[in-house]
Amino acid sequence: MDLDGIISTKQTVNYESKTRAIHSNTPVSFSIRVREVELRFVRDGSVLRENLLKHRTIASPVIGLEIPPCFLAGEEICRGYVAKALSKTIIPTWIQPFILPQICKDAITEEGKRSGFMVEAQVGAVKQTYINNCIDVNDYNSGGLKIPTEPDCPICLQDFGPRSIITKLRCCDYNFHRDCILMWLGRKPSCPTCRDDIRNPRPKKFTPKIFLGR
Repeated sequence: MDLDGIISTKQTVNYESKTRAIHSNTPVSFSIRVREVELRFVRDGSVLRENLLKHRTIASPVIGLEIPPCFLAGEEICRGYVAKALSKTIIPTWIQPFILPQICKDAITEEGKRSGFMVEAQVGAVKQTYINNCIDVNDYNSGGLKIPTEPDCPICLQDFGPRSIITKLRCCDYNFHRDCILMWLGRKPSCPTCRDDIRNPRPKKFTPKIFLGR
């Protein structure tokens, strides 16, 4: 997914399973456990450096799923049933399309080999979101001096010292301490000063220059 070059997402899902025989009236049962990792980065447009904004790991409880015999006759009918069953679970919607074909494959492959069996599936999912082209670090003028437009960081209200790593939001040109704005963007994707959304910035106003003749 790409939102005007600002937001890009990388998704990977790993599905591993093993089967064991069980005594059950239902030919196939699934025991699914999902471990989801969410990472969010912001990329510095000037040096293409990545800064981690958010790291969250969620491990789900064991999720049970049973497939009645009538839905094991073919792949299409199996996919329809499993898709509907997955939509009623707590498994995140972005993960479900990745594991749907694997579940159906396990069910149809093992069907008929034994009277009943359990598929124990482990799902590892990683979702990486990148916020691109929205910040610049350490802008300098032609004399090599940093050029913040404000004397203080609007977030922490501390001044921009000579060793400060100054970061500018491209959407509105406001400047902040790098650590301050990265922490802020981890909570809200907007400028803390003007509230402009970094994912969908407002067009910058153009002020024409007036030349006075002699």
